[in-house]
Amino acid sequence: MSGIYTKLYEILAPIQNVLEWIVIFFYKNWHIASYGICIILLTIVVRLVLTPLTISQTKSMAKMQKLQPQLKEIQEKYKGDKQKIQQETMEFYKKNNVNPLAGCLPLLLQMPVFFALFNALRAPSQIITSVLGEFTVNGVVNQNFNFLWMNLNEKDPYYILPILMIATMFLSTKMTTTDPKQSKIMYIMPIVFGFISINLASGILVYWVTTNVWSIGQQWVVNKFIIRGKKEEELKQKVNRLAEEELSVEERKKISGKRRKKRKKKN
Repeated sequence: MSGIYTKLYEILAPIQNVLEWIVIFFYKNWHIASYGICIILLTIVVRLVLTPLTISQTKSMAKMQKLQPQLKEIQEKYKGDKQKIQQETMEFYKKNNVNPLAGCLPLLLQMPVFFALFNALRAPSQIITSVLGEFTVNGVVNQNFNFLWMNLNEKDPYYILPILMIATMFLSTKMTTTDPKQSKIMYIMPIVFGFISINLASGILVYWVTTNVWSIGQQWVVNKFIIRGKKEEELKQKVNRLAEEELSVEERKKISGKRRKKRKKKN
């Protein structure tokens, strides 16, 4: 197992170095004398980089929701033949230009960052320690790693951050869940991760809660200005089609009426 951890550390080391350089850049150049604020700013930088992917994820999820009735028809049509259902479903995705795995991409890209940050807080490299010092100096906790009521290398003594993590994760999941069948995830996932987070370093939870808050704000913007705008455009197109159909019906009635008048005159 130690060999696996060593290999994983070697893979994540470059990412950890980049994250630590960003933190120290904020700390030294922006004169932010708080490691916690630097972690929050680091989170914002990461989220900004991932924003295009996240928006693409949201659009893909909305499109998947819209295509659910057609997918159900395929399942009903080939009920009992799993291989045929899978084949027809993949062809359906291809035809509608939908990637069912697109929603996982932003999460997968965040995982290396999360683990690299976890290691940076557990065992910071010289990039951090040369500026902020070690976590403890002669058995005394280094004040440079304190933020609000906690030390960022230790768990939250009052469990405030785990509670915030559960609440923000629940709201974020609720806003992004489009399939009613996945509604249980809204309740299960935050609770599971809440228990996991209890013993995590507070710095990790600062990153996690900030990420959730960002996701909530971003999803609100997407729902209000992108998805809502798209729905309004679709509704407008539907109204226009109905108006054109009604107009064509009226025109046919007029043409039919003129023909009847002509026949009466001939008779």
